[in-house]
Amino acid sequence: MTAKRELDASRRMGTGAFKNEINHLLHSRSHIERHDEFDPGWNSRDHALVMALLLKRKGVYPKIASGKCMYIQGPHLKYSSIGVGQEHDYVGGHSWVMDPNFNLIDVSPVLEIKKQRFRTPFNGIFGRVWMPRGKDPRENVLVCDNPDAYERKIDKAAHLTGQSTAIYLHLEDYEVTDSLLESPFKFLGSNLSDEIKKRFGAGFYPAAARHLQSFMLGESGSLTGMTELEAWNMVFDKFGN
Repeated sequence: MTAKRELDASRRMGTGAFKNEINHLLHSRSHIERHDEFDPGWNSRDHALVMALLLKRKGVYPKIASGKCMYIQGPHLKYSSIGVGQEHDYVGGHSWVMDPNFNLIDVSPVLEIKKQRFRTPFNGIFGRVWMPRGKDPRENVLVCDNPDAYERKIDKAAHLTGQSTAIYLHLEDYEVTDSLLESPFKFLGSNLSDEIKKRFGAGFYPAAARHLQSFMLGESGSLTGMTELEAWNMVFDKFGN
């Protein structure tokens, strides 16, 4: 891919169309985990692995970061603040990509809770910027490296009137290696990855990345009109090894 085509493709990662496409392939239904915690079905590690494959340059993959995230919408008029994500004491975690060129990238979250939705449109975090980029700085992306700071930032954001804030607790980094790509399922550990393993094996994730690259370049159409299983089969039939 030429530098210009790569830049044009990367810009499409911050669009609603790209987010809808990758979410359609990699989201699952919300459920209660074995430790009685709510799992929204984001499958963030599955998303991060596919994004790492998509962003590979000169044989080098970006790292997959692990920790927690919380999206806060501050109070506005008669509405109280809401939060979507993981509290500091939540057992489960969250993963995203740390790219050397684009910094923090995360497209797995869906910002709705029960019947409430965020007022601020959300296409993901790209280059540590809330997308789509707003006309004023009312959407902040904050990163911290210890749980106490994470808890404080969540509390502060919950009192910022009319403002949306994404807060990340960055605890670990994982290298994307050949051995991980050959056998990613222990690392992924999601209900989705269990289903992918049974149906397609590890080759599904590179195939998904190839489809998304082709989609960004306008060479492949969207699969969001298909059922999830139909979309999986289409991706693997066309782009699987």
